[in-house]
Amino acid sequence: MSELGTLILARAQGRDLLLEASQILEVLPAAPVTSLPGPVPGIAGVLLYHGEFLPVLDWNGLPGHFGGMIWASALAILKRRLALPLEELAGVLEHEGEGPGLEPAEGDPWEEILACKCAVGGASMPLLDPDKLVDWLHHQRSRR
Repeated sequence: MSELGTLILARAQGRDLLLEASQILEVLPAAPVTSLPGPVPGIAGVLLYHGEFLPVLDWNGLPGHFGGMIWASALAILKRRLALPLEELAGVLEHEGEGPGLEPAEGDPWEEILACKCAVGGASMPLLDPDKLVDWLHHQRSRR
């Protein structure tokens, strides 16, 4: 993986994670999500964003989800045209050097959608990979 740069520390579905700032178009206050007529694996509904309907991730649809829906205070709009509901934005970190440090630990319930784990303040934090997340969602949809 190339140099990361600025990372955003967030909390989603009761779990701390990192997002690459370069992968985010905008962070908005939480807004109502419009339900879809039928169930779509991994998608909670859609959000109108600058005249475009964007799918909103349903964290409960991910492998190893941690229970019921947790209230989101913000939505991160990814360049990959997907909105991520976030409970909290906890800070911004500058990652120095090449590569994030660690690969995802075997058995991490979100391993399929993580780029790796980064060492942050003595802890190992998962870094979300938007490309893997969107690929995972497409794969779930094709299995229907």
